[in-house]
Amino acid sequence: MDKELQVLGERVSRLVEISRRLAEENRALKARLGDAVAGREDLEQRVAEARARVESALARLPITQDVES
Repeated sequence: MDKELQVLGERVSRLVEISRRLAEENRALKARLGDAVAGREDLEQRVAEARARVESALARLPITQDVES
């Protein structure tokens, strides 16, 4: 009976350690995800600004007509 309790205690200890490591990993992954989301939002903003600059530059170009002879 004592041996069974000892084995059970060791298993519980291992489960607690695994749970602690998984919780740490989960926190780290959430932080990385937050950084990735923020980076993506920054890139989306930069692309939108670049698109607006390109569209503005295109709007300033003279319109030419092709004449076929």
